[in-house]
Amino acid sequence: MGSHQTWQTRIAEKQAVQFAKIPKAWRLPSEYLTGDETCAYGVMGIPSKCGVLSAEELHITEDFDAVALAKAVQLGTIKARSVATAFCKRAAIAQQLTNCLTETMFDDAIKRGEFLDEYLEAHGKPLGPLHGVPISLKESFDCAGVQSTMGLVSYLDKPASSEHGATAAILLDLGAILYCKTNVSQTLMSSDSHNNIFGRTLNPHKLSLTAGGSSGGEGALVALRGSILGVGTDMAGSVRIPAICNGTYGFKPSTGRVPFFGSTFCHRMGSPGFPPVAGPLATSYDGMALFLQAVLESQPWNRDPILYALPWRAEVATCVPKKLRIGYMLEDPKFPVHPPVRRAMESSAQTLAQAGHEIIPLSELPSLETGLDLGFDAFSLDNTVEWKKHVDASGEPLVPSVRDNLPLLTRKVDEGGYTIDDIFAYKAACLQYRAAWNVVFAQHGLDVLLCPGAETTAIPHDTIGAPPYTSVWSLLEFPAVILPVGRAMKDIDRDDLAPSGSLRPYRSDLVDGAPTAIQVVSRSFQDEELLAAGRVIDQCLRKANSLNN
Repeated sequence: MGSHQTWQTRIAEKQAVQFAKIPKAWRLPSEYLTGDETCAYGVMGIPSKCGVLSAEELHITEDFDAVALAKAVQLGTIKARSVATAFCKRAAIAQQLTNCLTETMFDDAIKRGEFLDEYLEAHGKPLGPLHGVPISLKESFDCAGVQSTMGLVSYLDKPASSEHGATAAILLDLGAILYCKTNVSQTLMSSDSHNNIFGRTLNPHKLSLTAGGSSGGEGALVALRGSILGVGTDMAGSVRIPAICNGTYGFKPSTGRVPFFGSTFCHRMGSPGFPPVAGPLATSYDGMALFLQAVLESQPWNRDPILYALPWRAEVATCVPKKLRIGYMLEDPKFPVHPPVRRAMESSAQTLAQAGHEIIPLSELPSLETGLDLGFDAFSLDNTVEWKKHVDASGEPLVPSVRDNLPLLTRKVDEGGYTIDDIFAYKAACLQYRAAWNVVFAQHGLDVLLCPGAETTAIPHDTIGAPPYTSVWSLLEFPAVILPVGRAMKDIDRDDLAPSGSLRPYRSDLVDGAPTAIQVVSRSFQDEELLAAGRVIDQCLRKANSLNN
């Protein structure tokens, strides 16, 4: 950074460049640009009424999930160029409403659509199973010719990526259209997607609520259908928390299944803790499954050396189990759930039981507090605190949510840092904790576990804090899926129903209208089993909801 430039100057320059990339015809009329993070209203209806999108573009962005859109493009009933244009425009609208984007590749995306149309006409077949599907990517995924700043001002001095990372390269080989990257939390170490370069991502259901993090830009974009399929990363809940907050589907796979190599980091490489994973957010369950099947069938381990060479098991992922044994964990006593979450859990369990599935209430489970503590040990194992050096290099401050987490992220620095003995003890404790959860699954013969994804729905900015209900499955490296199931309703989820001992105050008026969700979990490398079970659960709950409405 030049000596004459402050970090604020660099930010202003970057923001000006990014705004200029939105064509004037795609910019919203001023009456739609009045909201900020203090506003207790949503913006979900604005894309369809703002006048920026044509009738055809509304049809393309609103009437298809990823599976149906892929089919329409590959049959030639909709042009890939039209798809690219429609989703670029809708993503631009979403950006203006919620601040969910970082980098945009709109011109390249439209040219990509033209190429795919020409390919289909010339060859009579699609380029791959994702031919014509627009896919958004979290900021950390490298794309050739595009910066990956991670929301760090010091990274503005880094050149654009010279080549695609494994994730982007595989998606392009499969026929996808890449058109934007999405906002993140500073350093990816908080559950609020807020950084000094790109600002704070707002929740489209209610601007005063968090969009979650660290893949919150993806969550907000998918909720507004500026994307129907996006890719985030998850180390403690960074795919699942945005899915919960924004009412989308989200899948955290087992470690070593989905490509992650070729991403930008701000943390020290080689940590003995558990690694982050990449996973999809989508508007439909089938769209999420399409991503996983297409990527895993591409033999991604040939591109990503971190992955296991585990082929996609189609016969497992597509089976339809008639009766599931579902473990049921309503809450951990240390982390009591808020009324909307309790209602979502209880009604889901009741519906599944009425449909003939076996619901097995679980008690005396391993403590989530232990899992959360081990998780934060993993995040703080770097005695050099390399990520903090990247923040300090520009002089920018920590954003509030990261600042509040700082004691957890540097927990032994003042004691001289972790020793080799500490690391051995940590790994032994993780193994013991994993063994305890393995006993739960094995003794009860569980197909999957049903549990909350968080104690709360989306709540006000900078208050979401540590994520016990998602970090535990990251620590154990278990796959987990988030299913949206309803909304908070202040007349039902009353203040007087709030649990005692909650670490986060509950006010029904603040979260009224926020999406509610459940989480379904299986053991490591049972991703296909989880997909099959989750599909049955999702269909059961959606059918019951349609009947009740």
